[in-house]
Amino acid sequence: MDEAPDPLRSGSRRSWTALIESVGPSSLLVVIGARMSAALRARITAEDVLQETLLQAWRDQGQCEWRGMAEFRRWLLQIAENRIRGLADLENAGKRGGGRQQVPLERGADSTVGMPGLVPIASTTPSRVAVAKEHAELMRSALASLPAELVDIVRLRLFEEESSEVIAARLGLGVDAVQYRFRRGLAIYHARLRTLLGMEGSRSPVADSS
Repeated sequence: MDEAPDPLRSGSRRSWTALIESVGPSSLLVVIGARMSAALRARITAEDVLQETLLQAWRDQGQCEWRGMAEFRRWLLQIAENRIRGLADLENAGKRGGGRQQVPLERGADSTVGMPGLVPIASTTPSRVAVAKEHAELMRSALASLPAELVDIVRLRLFEEESSEVIAARLGLGVDAVQYRFRRGLAIYHARLRTLLGMEGSRSPVADSS
């Protein structure tokens, strides 16, 4: 049996953009925003972090071994997490020094100057990032509208892709309870998201998780 093709080895910007769209930029924005502190969000946006994450991932894709979509998404989120930590360190250093340092961010085509292999790609264009931002805001609204006992479970399972066992240990619940609450919360989440999108009966931008 032939092995599945490795999408990271095509070298095509079109293939790369399709791969990023399959991961779900909007859901990545939800996770990135949740991982940023309120102080950091006041200085930069989750969209800035996502844009830089995708540019770095495009540049470093040769260092990533393809192990499926889930692992690729985790790799992207690890890049984003590293950037968030770096930005937080800069913010804290600025405070210790008696002032706030300007947080450097790579932005679009300007960040590609003098960096071979890092070129503007469709997944980082302002229009695509704007669309992802709009969807992410709707996702956050739908998530926030859930009953309080379901919010963390849906967020951790659907967006963070944590296992039921990990969530159960973190929240002090049984695995069966987590799975039941997730199914209940997911149904409510999707229904409310469809309403917000004005697409009753259509599929939401975030794929189901089980």
